[in-house]
Parts: sequence; C-alpha cells; structure tokens
Amino acid sequence: MWERAGVGRDVEALAATSDPVARRDAVADRFRVVRVRKPVLVTAYFEPELAARLVPDATFRYPLYGRPPDLVDVDAHALDAACRCRPLAGKLESGRVRPYPARAEIDAGALAGRGLEVAWLADPVDRFVLHVQGSGRLRFDDGRTVSVRYAGTNGRAYRSVVPALIDRQLLASGPTTLPDIRRALGSLSPDEQASVLATDERYVFFRLADGGPVGSAGVELTPGRSIAADPRLVPPGTVAYLVTPSIRRIVVAQDTGAAIVGPHVDVFLGTGADAEARAGAMHERGTLYLLLPR
Repeated sequence: MWERAGVGRDVEALAATSDPVARRDAVADRFRVVRVRKPVLVTAYFEPELAARLVPDATFRYPLYGRPPDLVDVDAHALDAACRCRPLAGKLESGRVRPYPARAEIDAGALAGRGLEVAWLADPVDRFVLHVQGSGRLRFDDGRTVSVRYAGTNGRAYRSVVPALIDRQLLASGPTTLPDIRRALGSLSPDEQASVLATDERYVFFRLADGGPVGSAGVELTPGRSIAADPRLVPPGTVAYLVTPSIRRIVVAQDTGAAIVGPHVDVFLGTGADAEARAGAMHERGTLYLLLPR
C-alpha cells in the first residue's frame, strides 16, 4: 500500500513500532510534521458486496453502466493553472462540451439500448450506495465474485440525499448514519424513492476487474490505512498521522471523493456488511498531522 507515498520502508517501520517514544523519535528524524490547521471531519467508506447478474431478469433489473464512449473528461486546471475548479465531464457536441445526462435522465433510459450494461442489480438503493462508494464486489450466480471499479462520472456535482429526506420528515437534522438513510429510503414508494435519489444528479460508471479496491492514486487500498482526502489540502500519496476518539494511526492519502472537500478525510474500512456497518456509524472530529519527508 505504501508505494505511492515514496517513503515505503520508513512508513513500514513506523507502522510496526509499538513503543510511542521510539515512534516519536523516528518521526522527528525522518519527517517534517505539519498539522492541518482546522479539526478534520472523519468519516469512513467501504466496498459493498452485492448479488448481481450479467443478464437482467424480473428481479435483477437495475443496470450498472460502463463508461459511455461519448463521455469527455475535462481537467480545467490543465487548461488554466489558476483555476480551482473540480474535475469536470460532459459530452462533445458541435465543438463544445455539453452537460451529460443527469441521474434522473439516465434512470429514465437515456443510456438504454447502447450495450453499456456491465451487470444488473436487484435493488436501486444498493446501486445508489455503490455509486456513492465508488467501487464494490459483485457476486454472480455462477459462484464468481468480481470487483467493480470506478470508470468515471457524468460530471455532475455530488449532492447528498439527506436534505431531501429531512424535507420529507424521514430524517432528523444533524449527523446521519448510512443505516438511517437506508431505512428512510426503504420507507418510500418506488416513485418517491427515485425522486429522492434523483436529487443527487451525479452518476457513476463502472468496469469489471480482478483484484481488490483501487483508489484514485492507482494503488490497492488497505483497510484502516488508506484515506480519501481533498488533494488541494492533502496531496495524493501523503503519509499522515490521524487522531480521533477512536483512531490513532498512520494513514496514507490514496483516494479522493466527490463529497470529500476541505478538512474532511474518509477512512477506507474494507468490504462487505461489517465494513458497511462500521463505516456508516463513523462520524468524528479529529486532528491530521501530515508527515512530509525531510
């Protein structure tokens, strides 16, 4: 997991050092410690493991789409170094980049009939959670379990569905867990559920792959050690020490996320139902110390 950090053996040694005094001395010798000024919000994410089919039927009728060939990524920073824009995407029409269809349009069939389906799921809420997490594992009926990985988005900004559920008096204001969101969505009729999910216009495309989860840094994620962070605050590959009421450990910034902006880190906790339960309950404030090689 440490290759991208560029300090592999140093980090391995620190992670294996149980004596706090020895660890402090090793950090002081090898790194310049920079504390992120503001307290960081610490949440967690996971890989859902979901039953899936390669061919739709009456139960498995919610598609996961692969990346459309007409989707164009735009790196505004590459065009203008002063631009602080987030990465964008759209489709090219008459020499201009136009918005790609939003979630509601895609769910209504905007991409149907193009052969883009890579798998089919049985539950639209499971599909939505997979979109939010960005990767997962699919269990097929022939016994295979296959990774499904992020392959791009429609370029729309992420928006939490929590405000829409609060407006419908299905959630109270304040910190909310994933189980709370699942219960609220499950209480809605299919049409109302689709209406709430459509408030997040962002749509994620996937590809099937071998191996474990891979973050935006291009390396496999390690449960409890890999974090997603805002690259404008924590450069990809940065080694850090994270302290919260329940966490004291060395971590590495190996991923990003649409909802991870500013002083906010998301800790990767692994795959499956147990990881989902722990990730869904994680909502703490903490301190992040960046360990910058001397």
